[in-house]
Amino acid sequence: MSEKDQQFTRMWNEENKSKREKFRNLMKSKLAARKLEFTESNARAYYNGDVAMITPDRSYEVERAAREERFERRPPPRSRRRPHGPPRGRR
Repeated sequence: MSEKDQQFTRMWNEENKSKREKFRNLMKSKLAARKLEFTESNARAYYNGDVAMITPDRSYEVERAAREERFERRPPPRSRRRPHGPPRGRR
């Protein structure tokens, strides 16, 4: 067991509830940002730097295709600015 792995185990099983939850919430947010399921094994792999070993539940490309299917791109909004010309109210 590597030193990094021992450190993860110690923090994951911390007796102080607030410290344990803080560490787990940090791991949860890091995994969520990469669209990975929050499990102890995925958190351990991320913490140890083995992110390449983790396979996401569903790939980002599949999710992106589904999102594009639901929403069509709209054209940009029309400008509400008035056309260029002489300034108003001045003579």
